[in-house]
Amino acid sequence: MALLQCIFIIGLQAAICSQNTLQANLLPQSDSRLLNSLTNNSSEIHLRAKERLERIKWENIAFMGFQIWYFGMAIDATVYQNTAEILVLAVLNCLCAILGALEIVDGVKWLNLLKKTQYDTTPLAVAEKIEIGLAIAILGFAIAMAYLSFEMSKQFGWNIYKKIGADVRIQKMYRVFQFFVLSIKVDIFTEFLISLFYLIQFAVGGVKSNWDTWFQLVITILLLPMLYFARTAGSTESPGRMITFITFQGIVIVHFVLILRETFKPNNNWYTWIVFICVGMATAIVTIVLGSFAMRNFGEGLKPYVQRGAKNKSKHTDLELNKTTTNGTWKIDDN
Repeated sequence: MALLQCIFIIGLQAAICSQNTLQANLLPQSDSRLLNSLTNNSSEIHLRAKERLERIKWENIAFMGFQIWYFGMAIDATVYQNTAEILVLAVLNCLCAILGALEIVDGVKWLNLLKKTQYDTTPLAVAEKIEIGLAIAILGFAIAMAYLSFEMSKQFGWNIYKKIGADVRIQKMYRVFQFFVLSIKVDIFTEFLISLFYLIQFAVGGVKSNWDTWFQLVITILLLPMLYFARTAGSTESPGRMITFITFQGIVIVHFVLILRETFKPNNNWYTWIVFICVGMATAIVTIVLGSFAMRNFGEGLKPYVQRGAKNKSKHTDLELNKTTTNGTWKIDDN
């Protein structure tokens, strides 16, 4: 189902992106410095529409990136039986459906405004129809995936119970670690992909580089290695690594503040991207909190249950055999 959703929605988003690009090409090029001083005069609609359509294109690309990330997450959640991950994916899919509906509202707004000008609006009218189909498709997939996620989570819960046992203390620590790992995987989209799309948009737009652009570039390059570094910090229970990662997440928040400063400019209509950046900051804060909670559980007996790899799985199997051995339990003294 996740694969079908990925193929279907990426196809629709690509079609919408193509139509928005065609519409933008029908409008005259404008000076970004002029846009900052424009009012809402009807004679300036085509200039604002040009800017907005250029940005919508990147939002379409971001939605396509989300679908690829979602497909990978669905596979990961199933293979590693992460109950928290499978349920959060269902919630994210529903949020994606809401954003799809907002995409229609934004498209209709600019279509109605451009109809007041002398420019052809055929591509935008076609995009509007595709956006309606997209919203319906996303909603259908969201409902189907929510049901499947709920059913799978019940089976995952039983499998995890068999893996860990009835120790409530270990179960709570394992649940915290699951949420921490989940936050790292969510950060792949909300931190890395969003930062990457932002930098690409600036590079294509020919924006002059300065110190904060280089700072954002360095942070974006380090994001994926640091997220993997965080996973190893949790599985090896290394306080030093975890503190390093938490510090890096604080720097990531500064990185998003700089992006937000660039995005918040006079007469800016880049609403969806502002939401993406705010979500990125929120997930970074959540990751810091969960990382701190996970670090508090280091050395408390959780480590054998969160290892990966054949060698580590063998150790976990040995641990389970030691738990179930009965030699010591039923030994009878001779006297």
